[in-house]
Amino acid sequence: MADDEKNNKNKFGVEMVNKKSKTGKTLNPNSIYDHLDVNGDGIITDEEMSRAKELAEIEHTLKMHDNDDKKEDQIRAMAWFALWGMLLYPLLILVTSIMHQEQASQLISDIAPTYFVAIAGLVAAFFGAQAYSKGKTDTPKK
Repeated sequence: MADDEKNNKNKFGVEMVNKKSKTGKTLNPNSIYDHLDVNGDGIITDEEMSRAKELAEIEHTLKMHDNDDKKEDQIRAMAWFALWGMLLYPLLILVTSIMHQEQASQLISDIAPTYFVAIAGLVAAFFGAQAYSKGKTDTPKK
């Protein structure tokens, strides 16, 4: 055991370093982590690391909210497009009938039930998803 203390090695043969003599880690010149060194002393402290982590988490949260907003805007636009399609579909049948395009009018009329069911399902899914997500986020935590 006296040999281990003289050589400063532990029982596995690994050299032990006295923590008191250890200096702080410094950055290489032009390091990619240079922006974390807020006070410019070349040493990144635990406080600077935690601040950088908090800022990264805030930026991530803001980007996620921005992405959610964009997604909701796209879904809303799709729902409005579908609703306008449902409103204009009968007008299309009427216009083809007025233009004496009876065959076109009949073909459009034949696919109307399928079209309306599909679009109604799409719009119902949109409103259902909105109601579900709103109800899920508005519930108070116990």
